[in-house]
Amino acid sequence: MYDSVLFDTAPWVILVSIFTGIVLGIFRSKAIQNKIIGDGRVIRHNGSGFFQHWGTALGIFALIASGIIMGFLFFPTIIKSPSGFIFPMNMHFVGLIVTLFGGFYFLTSYLLSKKIGTLIPDSKDIIHGTFGKYILRKTWTPEDKYLSSQKASFLLFAILGLGQLVTGGIKVAAHIWSLSPSLMSISTVLHDIFSLLFILLLLEHILFVVLIKKHRILLASWFKGTVAEEYTRKEHTFWYSELQKQQLEVADSEEINK
Repeated sequence: MYDSVLFDTAPWVILVSIFTGIVLGIFRSKAIQNKIIGDGRVIRHNGSGFFQHWGTALGIFALIASGIIMGFLFFPTIIKSPSGFIFPMNMHFVGLIVTLFGGFYFLTSYLLSKKIGTLIPDSKDIIHGTFGKYILRKTWTPEDKYLSSQKASFLLFAILGLGQLVTGGIKVAAHIWSLSPSLMSISTVLHDIFSLLFILLLLEHILFVVLIKKHRILLASWFKGTVAEEYTRKEHTFWYSELQKQQLEVADSEEINK
């Protein structure tokens, strides 16, 4: 690992990470969560969600850090010798493995459980829940589990991530097959542009979470797993109504099975 580039020696691990993420995502989609509201708290994230979110975050930060070390676009490399690229290249490889696993785990579970719609914004989310709420400072309360601004950000992250995935896939393929220099040059520039935009969006995401008090409550839920029921009722009215409906369905099902 220390004297060879993993992109050259173990590219098959990339396919294994994707396959493993899909398989575990299938199992997660079949999991049933019975108790959602209780003792004044609402379960927002379970153990698998915590694992996927923070695991993927670590992978993304590894990709960003290694990319900065190697240099991209107008950011110069800090490496002094050709052999110095081995460690950050392998760090980039590991970050890619972790990120792909987490991404496909999340995507598979959300698609199969039909929850992906909770993360796709509509025009109201973008115009009123994001632009109107944060730029024009207008009130916007009919929120689902994920805020309208979160859904808008998710769409941008997905677009930029897809761009990185396609252009990065071409760059990985070059470690296996001989590709034309022009294709590699275009792919590298586009990959770097997508990466820079992704980093800027990530910084905006982090600033929103840290600087806005109500968003810090949601950040805390990524550690505690729950949020206050009263907060959910007031700030996430659509989601709270859906949770109450689910709770009644579970209670009815348990009563029938007695």
